[in-house]
Parts: sequence; C-alpha cells; structure tokens
Amino acid sequence: MRNPLLFTLRTLISIPVAVICWPLFVNPIGLSPLPAAAAAAVIGGIIYFGIGKYADVRLYKKYGLTRKEYNFILKNMKEAKQKLNRLKNVFVRVRSISSLKQMIELNRLVRRIFSVVKKEPKRFYEAESFFYSHLDSVVELAEKYALLNSQKLKNSSVKQSLLETKETLDDLTKTLEKDLHKVLAKDIEHLTFELDVAKQSLNKRKLLDITKKGDKHDYDNK
Repeated sequence: MRNPLLFTLRTLISIPVAVICWPLFVNPIGLSPLPAAAAAAVIGGIIYFGIGKYADVRLYKKYGLTRKEYNFILKNMKEAKQKLNRLKNVFVRVRSISSLKQMIELNRLVRRIFSVVKKEPKRFYEAESFFYSHLDSVVELAEKYALLNSQKLKNSSVKQSLLETKETLDDLTKTLEKDLHKVLAKDIEHLTFELDVAKQSLNKRKLLDITKKGDKHDYDNK
C-alpha cells in the first residue's frame, strides 16, 4: 500500500534543499542567520509535505479510491494484521498433527486474502464479510481451541468442546475458501476469458493449417 521508502525520499530531498537555501537567504538576500534559517526550514517543510501530498494523490488515483476510502481500508488492514499475528501465535500452542494441519490451512487462507487486498485495496469491498466477521471468528475459535487442547486433563466436557470447535473451524475453512474465491472472482473471470480467446485463436490456426494442407494436396494432384 503506502511505500515505506517515501519518508526517506522526502527527507533526503527536503533537508538538502533547506540547507542550500539558508546561505542563499543570508548572502544574496541579506537576511540575518536566524530568519534565514527559519525561511529555509519553511521551504524544506513545504517541499517535504508537498512531495507527500503529491505521492498520496498518485496513490489514491492508482488504486481508484478517495482519500477517505483509502484511509478507512488502511485502518481495517492494520487491525486485520494484528489478528493475523494472533492466529500465527496459535501454532506454538497446538500439539496434535491434525490440529496443526488445520491451523496451517487457516493461516494460508487468511494471509492469502489479506495479501490480495493489500496489493489491491479496492478489493476490500469484495471481502468485507471476511474483515468484519469471518476473521474474528477464526481467531477467537482458534485461540479457544488451542487453550482447550493445551489442557493436560481433559474431561468429557472439554473433549466435547474441542470436537465442536474443531468442526466449526472446518466450516470456517470452507467459508474462507469462498471469501478467497470471491476476492479472486474477477481474476478468474478474466483468466477464463483469456483462455477462451486463446482456444478460439488456436482452433482458427488449426483450421487454417488444415485448409492450407488441403489446397497444397489439390495442387500436387494436378
């Protein structure tokens, strides 16, 4: 989303400009050192924030979002990132192989959805149910399951809760698969279209080759 190198770039440009401006304000213009330093700092600040504003406008245009929409999505992505870290921490508390496989699959799905939306923030609106509901359910149930599974003594009540939680997580895995498919629906549709075009082109080429071979065969017979 936002380029982490942008801050460094803005700093590397604005500070040298301010440093260059200070002696120019002192000698040619004739300002005293303190006002000259203040004026140079203002120039540097204008350049710093100007570059940031320009970069933001380019960013919003790139993603096809308004500033309000982008910041709203960014806020939700930060919250989702924290939940992903919580889900990742469940790994160290899971003991059985089957449970570990389940957690690996859940992590794979949620991180795949997150990475797709991170790359193209506008797709957030196609995965709202994931960010507002499904991700919370997955994290809370996974943590509950890990807690119950870590208990050394398991009575019938704990075992029943473990079974029910695992079954619910299985259902949520299927739900996440649907969420991922929904987020990738446009890509799948585009790929299908490209495949259809490629097949049509290939069939036309085969037909043309067959026609050319037939013409050549008739010519040879003559």
